[in-house]
Amino acid sequence: MLSRLSLLLLFLFSLLPSMWMKGEKISDMGRALEYCHEAPLDRIEGIWEFPEDNTAVLIRLSDQRKRKYDLIVITTPDCRLNPGEKIGEMTGSVDPDKFHLSLFTTRRDGLLSDPGNCMAIFNENDGSLRVEKRKFKISLRNARYLPNFWKMLSIFRFSSDNPVEKLPTGLTRLFPNPYSDKIEKGFPKYL
Repeated sequence: MLSRLSLLLLFLFSLLPSMWMKGEKISDMGRALEYCHEAPLDRIEGIWEFPEDNTAVLIRLSDQRKRKYDLIVITTPDCRLNPGEKIGEMTGSVDPDKFHLSLFTTRRDGLLSDPGNCMAIFNENDGSLRVEKRKFKISLRNARYLPNFWKMLSIFRFSSDNPVEKLPTGLTRLFPNPYSDKIEKGFPKYL
């Protein structure tokens, strides 16, 4: 009788960490890794980094039915953000690899606010979330006064082309490692 009771208690205590992690505020890399090891992760969930800002976030499923994910700060050199804060959310779309990404841009009265919206494209092979921001276009109408004069001025227009501006921006996956399964499938192991 005692052994059954102890087995039942042991089983319940083994389930407790996964239930406890769902409501827990994750605010450091150790807790985030613990969450990732214990929870059954969706393909987009895990620890990601904004390389340009040296900021690591946990992407965690918050509503499975709506395919909604929270972005929670784990580590950042930015003193305006606190580990454990939700800095945005991602929502799925009709395309399983494209998400609506909404990140807070300012802080008002101590709360993050004013979300900026963009599109995130998930690439499972590279372990990346490529972000595409809004593009604004300004066009001038051809029906303007003195069209030949303005055409002449447009010949002398100066522009610069910076190849660095063409680099994609976004997030890279830190955990789970996108390349670990390739190593296990027989790719060469270098020492």
